Amino acid sequence: MLPVVAFSGLVVLQLASEMQRSIERRLQRAAHVMNASFEREVAATVRTLQALAGAASLDRGDLHGFREEAIRVQATQPSWLTVLLLTPEGQQLVNVRQPPGAPLSQATEPESVRGIVETRQPTVGSLKRSPSSQRWAFPVRVPVIRDGQLKYVLTAVIPPEALEAVATHEQPAEEGEFTRTIVDSQGLIVFRTRSPERFIGTPATATYRKNTLAALEGVFRSVTLEGTQSYVAFSRSPSSGWVSSVVVPVELIDGPLRRSLWVVAVSGLLAMLVSTGGALVFARRFARGIRSVAVAADSLAHGEQPLIEPSTIAEVDRVGQSLVVSAERLRQHAQEEQRAREGLEAAVRARDEFLSLASHELKTPLTSLMLQTQLLQRRLERNESLPPGGLTRLLDQTARQTRRLSRLVNDMLDISRITAGKLALERETFELAAFASEVVAKLTPQLSEAGCEVSVRTTEPVLGHWDRYRLEQVLTNLLTNAARYGAGTPVEVSVRRLEQRAELRVRDQGRGIAPADQERIFRKFERAVGGHEVAGLGLGLFIVREIVEMHGGSVHVESALGQGATFVVILPLQASLALEDVSKESLG
Repeated sequence: MLPVVAFSGLVVLQLASEMQRSIERRLQRAAHVMNASFEREVAATVRTLQALAGAASLDRGDLHGFREEAIRVQATQPSWLTVLLLTPEGQQLVNVRQPPGAPLSQATEPESVRGIVETRQPTVGSLKRSPSSQRWAFPVRVPVIRDGQLKYVLTAVIPPEALEAVATHEQPAEEGEFTRTIVDSQGLIVFRTRSPERFIGTPATATYRKNTLAALEGVFRSVTLEGTQSYVAFSRSPSSGWVSSVVVPVELIDGPLRRSLWVVAVSGLLAMLVSTGGALVFARRFARGIRSVAVAADSLAHGEQPLIEPSTIAEVDRVGQSLVVSAERLRQHAQEEQRAREGLEAAVRARDEFLSLASHELKTPLTSLMLQTQLLQRRLERNESLPPGGLTRLLDQTARQTRRLSRLVNDMLDISRITAGKLALERETFELAAFASEVVAKLTPQLSEAGCEVSVRTTEPVLGHWDRYRLEQVLTNLLTNAARYGAGTPVEVSVRRLEQRAELRVRDQGRGIAPADQERIFRKFERAVGGHEVAGLGLGLFIVREIVEMHGGSVHVESALGQGATFVVILPLQASLALEDVSKESLG
């Protein structure tokens, strides 16, 4: 149950994390929409002020006429407290809330006036309390430029309550939302949906200021002015530096996660208790069956036949039956091991026999070479001259024994490569009949010594893609066998094409091979006659079969005792038609 409980906890954590990210994205979107709404309102106010700044009365310096125009414009903007016309030094020239001729003061918020003088760009000032009315308000200012010179600063003074529509416009409050807040560039709260009369004009918390100055948008965890742990999603205006934020209590986001984890923990604890109780209830029932299986296993370990008591538990009963089957299989395995041991002993005997045969076969040419060498050495020591033709015979005998020794060594090397899987083919395209004639020509001296006359018969060119060296080895082995077992009789080599295959036949007129031996002779160390009758390791035909099968072909023998033998090699052509046509043209 523990993995199930752990997995459930991971699933709950993942779902809760996804839900938390979804809520944060929704809050971030709400803050972004609120900030965009604030910037649109500021832009609308700036456009209205810029239109008013183009009044002709300002060109003439007619402040009274401008005042009348400003009153008409303010009437269309219910959210404005007043309209001010200031000098670049911050002195009020027109204040539509004051009667004509009344004394006017300096700008309440001079920092934004200085900003206008420096940048000559519209700006939003910070929140200030009016000394006369004691009301909180913030200015939106635009420059009035004539002839390239800053002549006036035109200002609309806006109260905080005008931002209520900005905070709630286009998007309703989020579920469980604590408050929405707009903070000016100086960190003062300009508007707040919760308790605005209490907090407008008060500084935002240090954590709020630090996080909102670090990025244009984001979500962070903080404590509200009321002391509530909350998540704050904010969006800061890059032009004015004002921040719009949406505040949601931590409990709204983290609460579902904690409750889900408690549910998983309690459910897991109950499941563990139920599992433990079930284990205790059924333990006695299981113990009897398990003891019976343990006794049977001990009997099996000591080589005895296990005795199994029937059990009401199906799984335990199956284990008991499996032990009985295992005992029977162990007995069978012991018998198979005995047979394998006997086979291994037979293989060791065959190895020893092969080593004995190989040493005998290798010793024969080596002994002959040693005797000839010693004879020649004694004659040289005695300064005796060889009889006419003696040196030629000596060299012929030496060459013959050397070839025999080389053939034996090559056969053993090929067997080693075949066994290790390292015998590779190097294919090339050539004509088989001409190739057979070349091999026969090379072997003519050796075949002549055996008294064999070899003829090559073909009806048409047979072009294929094979390994020249390995096929020479195949034909050489077959011709050597024909000379060995059919000495003094003619040998015929024939080549013909069978559709997409080539057929190579080597026919002798020797003693023939019994049907019972025709498959056996292609195995390692096997011969159709006794080892005392004909020399050799019994590897030639095995190597022939392996090379032919590596080419994708086959080899078999057609023979009867006393009627000679015909070895038939079938090879796939694997040659392109174009190349075959060219070869036929060249052969005429």
